[in-house]
Amino acid sequence: MKRIITYILFAGILSGLSSCKKFLDQASQDLIRPVTVEHYKELLQGEGYFKDMYRNGWFVDVMTDDIMLLDLGYPTTVVNIKTEASKFAYQWGHDLEDPTGTFTDKLFQTMYKNILTANTCLEALDDATGTEAEKKVLRGQALYTRAYGYFVLANLYAKVYSPDNLNELCVPLTTETSPSLKRYNRATLKEVWDLISSDIEGAVENLSADQSTRTVYEISYKAALLFASRVFLYMQQYDKAIEYGERFLLLHPKLFDITGYTNSPSPTGTHANKAFLLVNHNPEIVFTFSRFSSASGEGSYVYFTREPVGLSPYTYGASFNSYSPLINSYGADDRRKNYWFSQPTGAPGVILSYPAYTPMKLNYYEGARTSQYMRSAEVYLNLAEAYAKKPEPDNGRAVNLLNQLRSNRIASYTDLTTGDFADQQALISFILEERRRELCFEEFHRWFDLRRNGQPYLEHVWLTDTYKLNQNDPGYVLNFPRYEREFNPDLVPNVRPVRNP
Repeated sequence: MKRIITYILFAGILSGLSSCKKFLDQASQDLIRPVTVEHYKELLQGEGYFKDMYRNGWFVDVMTDDIMLLDLGYPTTVVNIKTEASKFAYQWGHDLEDPTGTFTDKLFQTMYKNILTANTCLEALDDATGTEAEKKVLRGQALYTRAYGYFVLANLYAKVYSPDNLNELCVPLTTETSPSLKRYNRATLKEVWDLISSDIEGAVENLSADQSTRTVYEISYKAALLFASRVFLYMQQYDKAIEYGERFLLLHPKLFDITGYTNSPSPTGTHANKAFLLVNHNPEIVFTFSRFSSASGEGSYVYFTREPVGLSPYTYGASFNSYSPLINSYGADDRRKNYWFSQPTGAPGVILSYPAYTPMKLNYYEGARTSQYMRSAEVYLNLAEAYAKKPEPDNGRAVNLLNQLRSNRIASYTDLTTGDFADQQALISFILEERRRELCFEEFHRWFDLRRNGQPYLEHVWLTDTYKLNQNDPGYVLNFPRYEREFNPDLVPNVRPVRNP
């Protein structure tokens, strides 16, 4: 099958631009130039979907309070190397990138590649061959893709969205597609978030008339509604978040009842191929992306939720039972603790027999590969938070949504009532805690939620040293990758403090 030519550009993304003209002037015999809507749809799926996002962005979870230190004495070369690579992210360092080159931030260019693929499709739509219905679907999918790319970038490399920050610098903004060495300076938060919100609303509008039955491997109307509820929740436009979220639930209220699961999935035996995020096993999933090899280390090595407090850095007694706040937050009958994490077994020294909880969301077995998903459970939480935070709260609806979700997670569940919460803030705090339990290790939710809900104080222990991230710390904003700063010296950097233990 012939492959479609694509060219992606942005400051520092392309190397060897001197050969770009030759590349565009002629195509080899195994390439075709995109002409039809179907061609551009294939281009968007192949180059614009976020298949490399988590493979290149695993370090974001390392910065959260859900990740605990791996033992550097653990006798697996890959684990040692990868743990060293995550050190600067784990310590919220002045520069997250390893000076030796073991780890470089490739997430920034990955997201811009996705954005510029979307721009290419949007620009080509008028001249592409296809029906108006086909063009609307492609337009909606491309707008969704661009909105998602900028959403991730804005929540990593800029200050949190708030009415007080709208004139602050965000990330470079481009809707151009022509190859160029132009250096893009940073737009404001208002400019970037205005594009995100208009794009996702355009995506919903264009996809709303789509009558096709789309698989979870393709951007759909349901996926657009889900993401719209998230965008407007982050923008504190709670009525809009509710509008899109309720529209989603009318179409896809499904939740996966895991209350009967008492064991973690495993590669063999009765639970083989029954991991929570296995597409054919979970009716909650509406869109899947970011597929990568869990065996390569990008997904598996850091996700141990224990910390060697008070112990030698290379010694973990078999009786050690002090785990992270995340693990401790699950109640005795909460099957997420059983079903989403491999349980501690064995002694140190044997991979996957480490005495720690390991998220099976990332390390499940489907040909040694793992993925990221958007699923309906998030909408229940987006709506609950929006109902609780809006100027005139609807606490009854918020608690009802919580009960619907939690009754599919907790065995012998007893419904909550509004009377169970001392005040409005107690309800909001509970919803945020539920987001942590439900959405951990998916789409950077925990880091984004920490940023937009007070940017609290955090601590990480690295061997014998303790590193601190203060409340509202500049470390909640990433600096741009070194290659981007070197290519574009006019790009205003995000100043992060030098952090000593």
